Amino acid sequence: MIRIGFLLFALFLFNGCQQTVVPDFERTNFDIKGQKFEILTTKNLFENYLIEQQQFSDYNRASKKLLFNPIENEILENAEAAFMINSIKIPYEPSDFLKEQLKKFNTKVAIEIIEKELNSITDLIKGPDTKIILLPISPALKKRLNKYKLPGYGVALGSGKIIIAIDQTADNWKEYLSFTIAYEYHHSAWMYRNWIDANFSLLEYLIFEGKADAFAKSINNAIEVHSTTYISEEKEHFVWNLIEPDLDKRGSEIILKVMYGNKEIPFGSGYAIGYSILKKFKENNPTFTDLDIIDMEARTMLELSSY
Repeated sequence: MIRIGFLLFALFLFNGCQQTVVPDFERTNFDIKGQKFEILTTKNLFENYLIEQQQFSDYNRASKKLLFNPIENEILENAEAAFMINSIKIPYEPSDFLKEQLKKFNTKVAIEIIEKELNSITDLIKGPDTKIILLPISPALKKRLNKYKLPGYGVALGSGKIIIAIDQTADNWKEYLSFTIAYEYHHSAWMYRNWIDANFSLLEYLIFEGKADAFAKSINNAIEVHSTTYISEEKEHFVWNLIEPDLDKRGSEIILKVMYGNKEIPFGSGYAIGYSILKKFKENNPTFTDLDIIDMEARTMLELSSY
């Protein structure tokens, strides 16, 4: 009896200690003009998640263990803005919408779009060897994204480190992916060339975002998918007059207020203002190249823009 009891205990202990197997990313590698790219898609990771998440007490824990931990382990090493990973760590409810996204997740088409876009981008700005992880969007964000006609979101975590979440059930996902690759690549290349720390002034951050928007827009001229058109010109001037005295203030509090809004400031105001400054700058200074612009100081750009 003692021996049988010990064997049962050992079997229980063994089963309890077994680690959940997490599949690898689907990896695609290519080289453009000597610059190396690795695209990591996550269809297998998420299909496994839909099965294995049932072992966890809730999908918040399951998302951390089965999704976010593998992503962090893959991309965070030496990332200058590693803290930005929190912006994509929105738990994934195992809903019908997530299943529909995975059903329509077309890895081949997504990679073709990314490679085509990168071929155009690297003619203008050469950056570091780059890793891009492609995810479905979190179902928790669907309603908010639909409100602004956005089929996804992206983040640059540092030099050559990009994550993009895309809803392939949306009609405009291909156009959005093209735009966002250019946008986040610009951020990544800027970090590679100019990063010191995350202590941006409000003006520096407006110009940082405006540069990426203007660059992506110049490559994808017919596409209006980003948050530069959410407010009217009149409202933009109102917000500018409100924030102009604070342009040299530093810290995330004021930046988040201007970019994402509050009672006085509409959502997306900072993006609209940053893009408008860059648009005016390029109109008034047509000889400057994208390579000139990426390194130019924010105050200089504002003054030369006559915004």
